[in-house]
Amino acid sequence: MIKGVEKQPKGWIIIKTRMGGNNLIPRKVIFILILFVLGLGGLGCSSTPSVAPSPESLLETARLDIRKHRHEQALKTLERLKPVTADTRLGGEVQFLLGEARFLRGKYAEAEVEYGTYLDLFPDGPFSEDALYKSALSKIKQIKKIGIGFFYFRSYIPSDRNISTLRETRVLLERYLLDYPSGKWSSQASQMSRELLVKEGEHELGIMEFYLKKKQPEAVLARAERVFTRDFPERIKSQARELAEKAQDLQGEKGSTVTE
Repeated sequence: MIKGVEKQPKGWIIIKTRMGGNNLIPRKVIFILILFVLGLGGLGCSSTPSVAPSPESLLETARLDIRKHRHEQALKTLERLKPVTADTRLGGEVQFLLGEARFLRGKYAEAEVEYGTYLDLFPDGPFSEDALYKSALSKIKQIKKIGIGFFYFRSYIPSDRNISTLRETRVLLERYLLDYPSGKWSSQASQMSRELLVKEGEHELGIMEFYLKKKQPEAVLARAERVFTRDFPERIKSQARELAEKAQDLQGEKGSTVTE
């Protein structure tokens, strides 16, 4: 037991014991021991550890980040949530918002995949209408080109694009119109579907003109039949008839040459 403490030479402390002896201890050692004890006390009185945010709160954070145009941060949160919420009631919204965040970042190919995944996993989910329309819109964004005029930039869908992509996009839009005839995107979907149909028709006319230049009338007439049996606008069919007549004339010329 410590009986008393008496200051001695500067920087040292003499501690007298019960037996009458003296212990000379550096003041720094005493100071370090005091700090150590105080540190242990502080640990014992510390506040409770912070609780990890719940999936619900993280999802709300992601929603807010999307509204505030913090798309990259939203994607990080949603990617973190995806494996945790896959089999929960939050999983569908997390998957849909992944598509939304990628779309708003201009990553249209990635957005198309995310929307498609949502439709595969949650075909009757609350975001199905938006996912179906945005899936088609993502395709359109990928095939559009920018036209440059004297005083403007204008985006447009070219007729020389891969025809299968145009058809796939139109099929998605027609599926939307069939499933949601009075949906919130029905007007836009109908307009885009008609525009894509015209582009398909112009693509067919371009192929007919190519075969006509190559003096292959049979190929022109075969393409014309395809145009006549489809629901293309009358303008497209009228131009196809003109090309078909030229092909028939070419056939007659070839027949005359062979006869001679």
